[in-house]
Amino acid sequence: MPVSVTPVQMATYVRQKCSSQERGALLVKGAADGDLVVGVFGNDRYLFDKRVVREVELVREWLTAAGARELGFGLSPDGHSWAMLVQIDNRRYHTVGGRLFYAELVRIEVEEEVERAWLVACGADPAAVSRGKRPERRAG
Repeated sequence: MPVSVTPVQMATYVRQKCSSQERGALLVKGAADGDLVVGVFGNDRYLFDKRVVREVELVREWLTAAGARELGFGLSPDGHSWAMLVQIDNRRYHTVGGRLFYAELVRIEVEEEVERAWLVACGADPAAVSRGKRPERRAG
């Protein structure tokens, strides 16, 4: 599925326009058919922090387990921001409103998973994070 933006373009965009948001997810319009994809991103020093690489690995594991399909991955020119495009399967919804609503639910779930992945990459207990508990901050 071709999309209207590349992962590198998205990473550059979030670096420039969303730099105050450390990580998240956006809906991105597909090129030809108008379908939406989820743009997952982090403004968290990808090339400079091993935990960020682990965060992305965890997100990929979760997406694979959930049956999602990654369409591409890219970095901003300075290596600070990363972006991943993920296909949304919303064909079972027949109205534009139904497809948009489903896409927004997926975006929210992906955004929550990116936050959980970051917490685990920073050493939080995966079981506690999956139950929705915030881990205590470690000194140091």
